[in-house]
Amino acid sequence: MLTTYRVSRTLPQRLNWKIAFVSKVKYTTQDASEQPLIHRLNVQIGKIVQVERHPEAEHLYVEKVDLGEVTEENTPATRTIVSGIVKYMGIDDMLVSVQWLCSRWIYINKQVLVVGNMKPSKFRGILSQGMLLAASKGDQVELLEPASGSVVGERVQVDGLDELATPDTVLKPKQKVMEQVAEDLLTSDQCVATWKDMPLKTSAGWVRCKSIQNGNIS
Repeated sequence: MLTTYRVSRTLPQRLNWKIAFVSKVKYTTQDASEQPLIHRLNVQIGKIVQVERHPEAEHLYVEKVDLGEVTEENTPATRTIVSGIVKYMGIDDMLVSVQWLCSRWIYINKQVLVVGNMKPSKFRGILSQGMLLAASKGDQVELLEPASGSVVGERVQVDGLDELATPDTVLKPKQKVMEQVAEDLLTSDQCVATWKDMPLKTSAGWVRCKSIQNGNIS
């Protein structure tokens, strides 16, 4: 049954990272350099369309994630993202979300939060073009998931702040922006993802994890 969720209208499996991605997201004209560091992150809603084990690293997954982007030729494109969470969840848990809709349970491709402006980096020969955000506490790890009805590609906002400023095109690793922002990313008692106690949100509602309370997010 789940093989259906691994079929996508994407470019070939080994998408060339040099292809220019064109996002449909419109950003505010505010200058992120004058705002708190979280403004510099481009956290977007992605949809996982395929997951495989890394051929050369047992602890890594290789995901294809739809961020609503197209190539310069207007061809649908996905991002390749490498994640070290094999020991925490199975492939089906990565791919599929179960939701109650129209008086019945339905299976859909899982939506996740992706830091889309990380500098691309190789993991055992495969280039990763982003990072999935997950909550963790002890030996437990769960992917963050947006509210049902969130739009693929939309930028995650902070409930309590004005619209986030235009993010960095690519985060510079030496500046450790993600690491500094992550110090204030936590889940609440209600498993809601927060930054400095303010919920992360999309156009459809708050971002959550399944069950981790007062956990770290990275």
